[in-house]
Formats: sequence, structure tokens, C-alpha cells
Amino acid sequence: MSLRIVICGDDAVGKLTLLASLVKGEYVPSVQSIIPSVTISKDDYVAMSDLISEDSEIDSSTSSLLPYIPSTTVIVDTLASDRMTLNKELKQADVILLVYLDHYTYERILLYWMPFFRALGVNLPVIVCANKSDLHGLSEKPLSFKQQNAEEFVPLINEFKEIEACVRCSAKTSANVVDAFYLCQRAVTHPISPIFDSKEGNLKPAAVEALKRVFFLCDADQDGYLSFQEFSDLHSKCFGHPASQEEFDDIVLSLSSVILPSEGDPKGISENAFIILNKMYAEKGRHETIWGILRAFQYTNSLSLNDKFLFPSIEVSEHSSVELSPIGYRFFVDLFLKFDKDNDGGLNEEELSNLFLPTPGIPKLWKESNFPSSIVCNERGYVSLQGWLAQWNLTTFLDHKTTLEYLAYLGFDEGNSTKAIRVTKQRKLRQKQGKQYRSPVNDRNVFNCFVVGGPQSGKTSLLEQFIRGTFSEYYSPTIQPKICVKDIELRGGKQCYLILEELGQLEPAILENKSVLDKCDVICYTYDSSDPDSFQYLVDLRKKFLNYLDEIPSVFVALKADLDKQQQRSDVQPENYTRDLFLSSPLHISSSWTTSLHELFIQLVDAAKTPSISTPGLETHPDTTDFENLKHYLIAGGAIGFMAIFSVWIWRSAQILNR
Repeated sequence: MSLRIVICGDDAVGKLTLLASLVKGEYVPSVQSIIPSVTISKDDYVAMSDLISEDSEIDSSTSSLLPYIPSTTVIVDTLASDRMTLNKELKQADVILLVYLDHYTYERILLYWMPFFRALGVNLPVIVCANKSDLHGLSEKPLSFKQQNAEEFVPLINEFKEIEACVRCSAKTSANVVDAFYLCQRAVTHPISPIFDSKEGNLKPAAVEALKRVFFLCDADQDGYLSFQEFSDLHSKCFGHPASQEEFDDIVLSLSSVILPSEGDPKGISENAFIILNKMYAEKGRHETIWGILRAFQYTNSLSLNDKFLFPSIEVSEHSSVELSPIGYRFFVDLFLKFDKDNDGGLNEEELSNLFLPTPGIPKLWKESNFPSSIVCNERGYVSLQGWLAQWNLTTFLDHKTTLEYLAYLGFDEGNSTKAIRVTKQRKLRQKQGKQYRSPVNDRNVFNCFVVGGPQSGKTSLLEQFIRGTFSEYYSPTIQPKICVKDIELRGGKQCYLILEELGQLEPAILENKSVLDKCDVICYTYDSSDPDSFQYLVDLRKKFLNYLDEIPSVFVALKADLDKQQQRSDVQPENYTRDLFLSSPLHISSSWTTSLHELFIQLVDAAKTPSISTPGLETHPDTTDFENLKHYLIAGGAIGFMAIFSVWIWRSAQILNR
């Protein structure tokens, strides 16, 4: 990164002497008409900040701001009479140092220079420098905006938003020379215009919103105040070292004179007081302090969060999935517990709203999945921890970029947010007797199941029973897709997450989309065992999309099994149909049979984990070949062992008889 400063102004205002004084470190009384451009390195920048006078109100500390300092800074002098070169240099500039000397050259700023910059189309920050202050008997002490001559500086700043700062200098006495060029660099690396409205004397709304988010994330106990420890943690994050108790007490004391008595609570610094504190920094010219806070929380110059922070790069292969990592689980568990203020095990609307305050709101994906109807809630309808984790697993599986984005918004503080997720191994295809099938899955905990079937076969009731344990007797046709997710306890106690999707009227479009089907781990084919016309729908469906569906593990389910079973008016009966596909017979399930429902969900996960056992048309299970060979070896070995033992027994018996 390189920064380019262009010095402009009328002839004889002292542009050259300013630059020469900066380079030589002392006054140079006689200089040529123009000197070559000067390059300042990053180390020179740090050294420059150390030369700023101690009584200056410019915050020149660089310890926490080094990542934002340009590697090189180029300073270019110009002649007002050489318009062609001037225009060229201005179009390459990052910031303009505009120098004036007296009343006439001051008026030229308003009437000529600023309109000239605008006409040229250069929208750059401008630092105005009143040179040769020693000739006017002015103080060499660097002054803040409020202390500057109101008749000169305030009208300029009020009229031209491009003007970032004004400063009085003297090349002869070296007063504020370093400050002037430092302000130029700061105007680019830490601009005041995005955060402070000098005309109104207030922080800009975008800056206030950003600082409110910072406060919210740093208020660890969510009591509305930054305690000493919380403030010290903020200080460490932003400036590389903790704050002292004395510093904290001094800030609280200074704030007590400008805030309401109710906000001077000994609990610490309130949100409003935190905003006022940063306003005070802006008024004193301590822009670096504000930017040190904002940049530690990944804000850019436009006061938006950095795209690389919101959407870090992560490589996901075509046949892999994305899940929460243990770090991600821990973060979302802690977040839930932090905002469950009443400790009732659920997030009510207010708690959920508070949790999403530092974000754009509830993710769009959640609204599309009809959250919170898609997860398990407690008896009062509040989001339970079980459902909360399930929803984030669903989000990560369907769109991991949304999860990464919200991890950033919600204050994930373990470095790169990609640590909160993990990418599973790529799912491969195997082949047996010309039939392709998916390889077993060993590293995944989230599985996606499409639930298909004819109208009124019981799909919606199955999803409702899965999430809430109850279902509605009222029939309403599913138009838009429905989705739900829940954790399932498998045999042996291991847990995983199962996503059930009812496709609605998009069923044909989805089933002929191979890229969408690739994300489906298992298909649940449902029919109403009490409706004689229900199964034929599945036969026709599979016949229509055979090329797309035959590689996906499948489980057939006869729903409403508590009603009278009917002979299906179909080309083939369900048991014969599944037998011809080398699949298990349809499971007979009823919403009133809790055990059968749980067995179905386990079987769906088993089919997803071991595709060879449930892939239509796969006669033998390739994954069991080694087991069969092992079984034969065990039988043979057992026979040999038995013969050996029997031989020893015969020999021992003969020995005893001989005695």
C-alpha cells in the first residue's frame, strides 16, 4: 500500500519551505523553485509521529495502528502555474495539502482552489495549512478545531466537506510542520469525515451505530454498563494492552461532568457515556483512538464491516458438507445462555430480538424456513437450546456463508470465524455390477432427507410429529416447501441431526435437479396404507425421475398404519416393489406409535450413513463382502480349533485309560 500527498497552493505561500523543513528537520531559507517527490517509509511514519509535540492534541500513538500505516508515503510538490502537471498529480493523489499565507490566498481557497478540485472531479480529503504563522505573531502551540481562529477555519470546514482538518504552521520555527503531514496521512488512514460531523459537532449516525454495536459486544454480562474488566478487555483488543484502574477511573470522572446523573452509575460506563467519550475523542482530534476501536471490530472507512471478515474464504468440494465444529457449538451454547435472562431454558421474542441486535436481524434463511416452527421449542413456544443448536446446524448445512456472516456479527472472537465450522470429507461414488452407489459416511453428523409422497399421504403430519410430537387433524395442502431439523439419538447413544424436507409444489423441479439431489442424503417415500390409490403415486414418480433417484438411498414408509390396511390399486404391491429393488419392506408407521416413529428416523440416518444397504437396485451389499470373507474364515478357524480341542481330549482320555 502506498499513499500519495500532493501539495497545492498559490505561488510564494511557502510550499517548498514546508517540504524542505520536513525533509531536513530544520528551516532551509533558500530552496529551488520545485524539488523532486519525497518518499517516506513506514518506519519514517512511526518516527514522524514521535516528533509531534507532547502538548499537541493529535493522538499520534501507532502501536495498535501499524497494520493500517502505508508502506510508503510519497509527497509531491506542484506549481500553480503548471496546470497540466497539477491536473495529472491531483488525479493520482490520495490526499491534498492546501497551503495559504494571507487574506488574499485564504480567499483563493474559497473562490478558486476548492471549486477547482471539484470541477476536476477529485473527491479527496483536504488538509488546509496556514503557513508562516511566525510572521503573524501566532502561537506555535498546535491547536484543536475549537481553538483555531473561528473567522478562518470554521467557515472552510463548514462549507467544504472535503476539508478534514486545518492547522497553522511555520517552516522557519518548525511549528506544526510534522503535524501537517501527519494529518495528511491520517486523513487517509484514519479519516475524520466518516465518523464526525464538524459542522454539527456530533458523531455521524453510522459511527454511532457502529460504536453501539461495539459496546453491545463488549458488555459481556449484558447489564448495560462497561465494568472496569469489560473496559480493560476492550482496551486490550483495540490497543494491545489492558487499561489500568486509574485510566478507567479518570474516564468515568471526566464523563461525570457531561452526562446525566443517572448515567454516572458506579456500575461503569453506560452506552450513552461510551458514545460521548468517543465524541470527546473526535473533538480533541484523537481520531486514531476511535479508529483503533472500530478497526479492531473490523470496520472499514465506510463504516461497514469488512467483507473478508463477514465472508472468509473456505473451500468446500462439490460432494462435501459443512457442519458446526466443537468451537462453533460452544459459541452458540454460550450465546444462548447469555441471553436467556430469565433462565427458563428458552429464548422469548424479546431475548431473541436482543440477541440479534448487532446483526441485520434474523437471517433471511430462517424466515424462509418458517423459524421457529422448524425446530423444537419449549412448552411456552420459546426457542429451546436443543432447537437453537439444530437451527444453526440447518443453516450451516444449507448455507455456511450465512453462518460465517452471523458469527462475525455476533462477535465470534476466536480469530477467523471458519474455526467455528468444519468441512466433511468428500463423498465418493462406488460401482458394483454396473450400479453406482455412494460410499459410507463416517465423519458427518447432519443428514438431509427429502420426504415425498402423494397428496394426503401424511407427509406434513410426519414433520409435525418429528418436531412437536403432535400433529393437526386438519388437512391443508403443502404449496411451499417445508423444512425442519432435530437431533436424533442413535443406537449406542451417539447423536446426530436429521433434516426433513417436504418439497410441496416444487417437488418435480427439485427431483429433476441433480445438483440439489446431490445434497440429499436419503429419500423417504411415503404413502397412506389406508388409501388404495396412494402407492401408485410413488411408482409413477420413480418411473418419471428414475435416472435421478436411483443412486440415492431410499426408505419406503407406510403411514397411518393404525387405520385399516388397504390393498393398493397399483401395478405392483409395495412389498413386491421394494423386494424387486432389493430394499427392505415398507415400515408401517403411525403418529400414535412413538416407538415406530423413532425407529423410522434412526433407519433414515442409517440409510444415509451406509448407502449400500438402501440404494435401489443394489442386489448385494459391497461393504459386507469383507465381512462375509471374515465370517468364512471364522467358521473355518472355529472348525479347526474344535478339531484341535477334540484331538487333545481324545489323547488325554487315552492316557487316563492306559493308567
